[in-house]
Amino acid sequence: MSCYVTIDDIKDLGTLPAEDIDEIERLWPGLTLRIATKVSAHFDSRLAKRYAAPFREPYPDVIIDNVARVVAYRLTLKRGFNPSSEQDQLIQQEKDEALAWVKEAADSKDGLIELPARQATPPDVAAVNAGGPLGYSEQSPYTWPVLQAKAARHER
Repeated sequence: MSCYVTIDDIKDLGTLPAEDIDEIERLWPGLTLRIATKVSAHFDSRLAKRYAAPFREPYPDVIIDNVARVVAYRLTLKRGFNPSSEQDQLIQQEKDEALAWVKEAADSKDGLIELPARQATPPDVAAVNAGGPLGYSEQSPYTWPVLQAKAARHER
């Protein structure tokens, strides 16, 4: 099982103060990395159909950033969430943005996030694949001669 962030990543990228993370680690040793592993697994489960999840090191920076945001929120809940605190509201907003990002990244139709692709492609190719015809028809391949004959009969 992969864990995309370290405690230092959470301190640097999350909105939760580093002192609070240190205090949580003092009270519940190892909790931060256990939560980070669970959140990383959540991201993997969302992204596995489209991308090469679990990702290999070096992990994409956007994955590290968004996992750190969600972990910071989960640690805030463990510490105690204060709904009147602007900082706690910001942490919740960042968590919502991170989860919206992972949902968009997993969207194979409209998602425009570039991560390593799931299918066997060259290493420098992203999962957003462009090109190809966008046409679709439910007509039989034998319909065109009938339509052409009708058009010729009514041409005068």
